[in-house]
Amino acid sequence: MNEASLTEWLRWETWDFAIGVWESRHSLFVHFTAYGALLAALVVAGSALPGRARSWLLVGASIAGLGLLGSWPLAAVAVVYSVALYGVVEYAPGKAGTWTAWGLLLALAAYPALLPEDILTGNASDMAEFWAFATNVWWLRCVAYVVDRRARGIQRRRLDEFLGATLFFPTFVNGPIETTEQLKAHRTRGPAARTWEELGAYARQLPSATGRIGLGVGKVLFATFYLGQSNETIFATSGTTIDHVDLWLWAAELYVLFYVIFSGWTDVSIGLSRLVGFEVAENFDAPWRARSVGEFWRRWHMSFGIWLRNYVYIPLGGNRRHPGLNVVATFQASALWHVWGALKVLGPEAYPPIAWTGFIVWGLLNAAGQIASRQWNERAALEPARALLRDRVPAPLRDRANQLMAFAFVAMAWIPFFLPPWIEPGAFWRIFARMFYLS
Repeated sequence: MNEASLTEWLRWETWDFAIGVWESRHSLFVHFTAYGALLAALVVAGSALPGRARSWLLVGASIAGLGLLGSWPLAAVAVVYSVALYGVVEYAPGKAGTWTAWGLLLALAAYPALLPEDILTGNASDMAEFWAFATNVWWLRCVAYVVDRRARGIQRRRLDEFLGATLFFPTFVNGPIETTEQLKAHRTRGPAARTWEELGAYARQLPSATGRIGLGVGKVLFATFYLGQSNETIFATSGTTIDHVDLWLWAAELYVLFYVIFSGWTDVSIGLSRLVGFEVAENFDAPWRARSVGEFWRRWHMSFGIWLRNYVYIPLGGNRRHPGLNVVATFQASALWHVWGALKVLGPEAYPPIAWTGFIVWGLLNAAGQIASRQWNERAALEPARALLRDRVPAPLRDRANQLMAFAFVAMAWIPFFLPPWIEPGAFWRIFARMFYLS
C-alpha cells in the first residue's frame, strides 16, 4: 500500500469511526457514561457536606440515574420498593418477616408481569434493556442483604447506606456486583478530604479514574464497530460459510468481543466509582491467562462469581458434600440469571423456553469443564499421569498448553451463550460438529 492509498484508507476509516460514534450517541452505554459523569460531578461538588448529608446525596444521585436512564415513575417505584424491603428486613419479626422479604424478592424477579405493558416506554431509547440489566444487578444485591441480615446476622446498616449500595449509580447497570457490606468496605475518603494529604491522594488518583473511563469508552466503541461483524451470518448458516479453522478463529473473536465490551463497561463503572470515593472490586483478572476452566471463572466476572460462591455454592454444601452437583447447580443458577435478563429485554413470545437452550448448554459445558479440571488435579488415580507430564514436559510449556486449552474450551462454550433466540438451537451443535471436523 503506497502513501496515498494509506492516507485515503486512514481518512475513510476515521470518517467511518466518527459516523459510528455519532450514531451510537443514543445507546445505553453512551447515556450511562454521560449521565454517570454528570452525577459523579454532582457528588464531588457536595463533598464538603457533612458525612450523613453526603451519603444521602449519593442516594439522590443514584435515584436521579434511574430517572435519567430509565424513567422517573419507575425510579419512584424502585425507591418505594427498596424502602419497603429494608423495612421488612429490619423491622418485621420472625419467619413472617423473612417470608415477606422473600415475597418481595420474587415480586422484583417477576416485575415485567406485574407492571402495565406500556410502562417501559419513556425518554430513553433503551428503556427495556436498561431495566433488564439494572434489575439483574439490583436483585442480587437485595438477595444478599436479606440473607446477610435474616440468616447470617450481619450488622444492620442505615437506610441511606442500604439505598446507596443497592442503587449505586456507577455500578447499577452492569456491575461490578457488590453487596452492601462489600461496598461499605470499599468506601474511601475520596473527594471529602479532611487533610491536605487526603486531598493530594484523591487528586493523584483522578488521572487513573478519568483514564479508566476513557479506556472503557474506547474499548466498547472499538468492539462495537470492528468485532463480531459476521456473527449473525455464521449463526444463521451454522458455520457453513467458513472453513473449520476459521470457525475456531471466529470463536476466539467472540470471546474477545465479549471481554472487550464487558470489561469496557467495568472500566467506566470503576472510574466513576473512584471519582465519588469508592474503590470497587475489579471484575476481570487477565482471564486469558487461566490454565483451567476453574481458574478462568476465578478471573472472569469475579464479582458475580463471588456472589454465586457465597449465596449459591457454599449454601448448597460447597466442597463439603456433592461438590460436582453443586458446581452444576451453580452454573445453572448463572444460566437462569442470564435467561431472566434476556426475557426482560425480549419478552416471552420472542424468547420462548426453547431459546433458553443456549444458556443452559453453556452452563453445562462450563460445569463439565470445571469438574474435569478438578478431577485431573485432585484424583489420586491420575497422579502417575500427572507425574509423567511433570517429568517429561517443562513447566513453562505445560502452562502455555493449559492456557491454550482453557482458552479454546471457554471460547467454544461461548457459542451457545451468544446464539440469537430466532435461530434454532441445533445451529450451535452443527457449528461444534464443523469445529471438530465431524461435518
